[in-house]
Amino acid sequence: MNKKVLIILILIVLISGAISFSLLTRGQSWLDDFASYIMQAKSISTRTMDDFVRRNAFTVNQSSYPPGPVAYPWGFPLLLVPVYAIFGINVLAFQLVNTLFYTLFLIVFFALARTRLTDAESLIVVSALAVNPAMLLAHAQILSDIPFLFFSTLGIFLIDRFFRGTRPDAGRQGKPSLSIALAIGIAVFAANFIRTNGILLFIPLATVQGIRLWPQRRDKANLQIQLKSALMPYLTFGLLFAIQTLIFPDGQESYLSHFSMFSFQRLWENFLYYLFLPSLTFDQIPGGVIIYPILLPFVIVSILSHRSRDLPIHNYGLATVALFSLWPERQGLRFIYPILSFLFLFSFDGMKLAIAWIKTDWQQSAKAVLLSFWIALVVVSFGISLISARDNLAANRAINGPLDPVSAQMFEFIREKTPSESVIIFFKPRAMRLFTDRDSFMTDRCEDIPKGDYLALNEKVGNNGQVPPEEVLSCNSSVKLDEVFNNRRFTIYKVGK
Repeated sequence: MNKKVLIILILIVLISGAISFSLLTRGQSWLDDFASYIMQAKSISTRTMDDFVRRNAFTVNQSSYPPGPVAYPWGFPLLLVPVYAIFGINVLAFQLVNTLFYTLFLIVFFALARTRLTDAESLIVVSALAVNPAMLLAHAQILSDIPFLFFSTLGIFLIDRFFRGTRPDAGRQGKPSLSIALAIGIAVFAANFIRTNGILLFIPLATVQGIRLWPQRRDKANLQIQLKSALMPYLTFGLLFAIQTLIFPDGQESYLSHFSMFSFQRLWENFLYYLFLPSLTFDQIPGGVIIYPILLPFVIVSILSHRSRDLPIHNYGLATVALFSLWPERQGLRFIYPILSFLFLFSFDGMKLAIAWIKTDWQQSAKAVLLSFWIALVVVSFGISLISARDNLAANRAINGPLDPVSAQMFEFIREKTPSESVIIFFKPRAMRLFTDRDSFMTDRCEDIPKGDYLALNEKVGNNGQVPPEEVLSCNSSVKLDEVFNNRRFTIYKVGK
């Protein structure tokens, strides 16, 4: 990489980081995964991880529908620990972790892109991701998606290097680089430590290793050398995983309960959903609805033309889509961040291939159209992200969701006016426990109301994870509900025993 390219890349990364920081808020959505991550980080800092698992197990097991696993993988909470140690529960500071890891992702993605495109083309593709409004707006959510995006992309980059060979003697008859094999094991562990589906990285790795080893199956001496290198990622992963299990309690087995909602109809619906989901990447852009249909044919061209070259990426993409098609729940674009960047890479690559097929006289014009399209996409995305950042700063990084003043008033009442051993029924029980330190669970069943000491209702969400507010006083005649708090969004009842 020459100096000019490096300077441009650094500039792109800095601009992306600056816009990301400007889009961060002082609030969170009511998706209360963030609360569980923060409580896990706090439990690491205070060495009370087992207590967290015990209390969160109560929340999950008592709820009419599990709001999440008993414990998320501990990698992302571990990343939050230094932030918690310095700033306490400061959501803006926690969000900065996403800004950091997105900038790191852009650097790794550039390194991967330039193995397939020129440096200039790679910079354009990275720029399109660096200023994409949908991706940048996601940084304001305290979730594991962006750090996972970095580590999964790093894993794919290293597997791709292993596949291509990283030294002159790293061909099929040579000895693969042990350092790359070791790095792959660390990267896969890091991805899995942050999100369970990081284990899917072993699928492209195993495929690559099979391709390398199969031609040498009769050369026993060389095969033994190759097998030692091939086992290195798995041994590294296994060692780190064993250390992790000794330090951190488990809790992810509760994920399996979500499969109770599985059906073949849901499987087909999910497949169609994820097929069209990438269109939301351009949802913030005027006329963005047509961008994905424009890019998709070129993605297919690239996939068909470079089946062997991009085999690790293809396998990882297919495994990711297959997993989330089987998973009953949908959580939007965030589930496919790890493969979304390849939409940009392969569509650009497919456009170049298509240009090579047309008549020579038209190629220069076609190249001009290609560059104009991508530069326009970068410029428009940059403008929209910049406007959103300006509006966010003008609104003083608006506080929303469970951190807004109306919600804070309700949480304050729970903290100060209820006994510490009280059990609160609430549609977002993990947020309730984070802000009040009261055990909590969610239910939409009237028969579960006697299990709690207080029932807190959000008047704005209907029957979304709670008994409908208009039915609560009449749906269970065996309990008496006394209203003890009310503001313009929340009502709290004391449950008579």
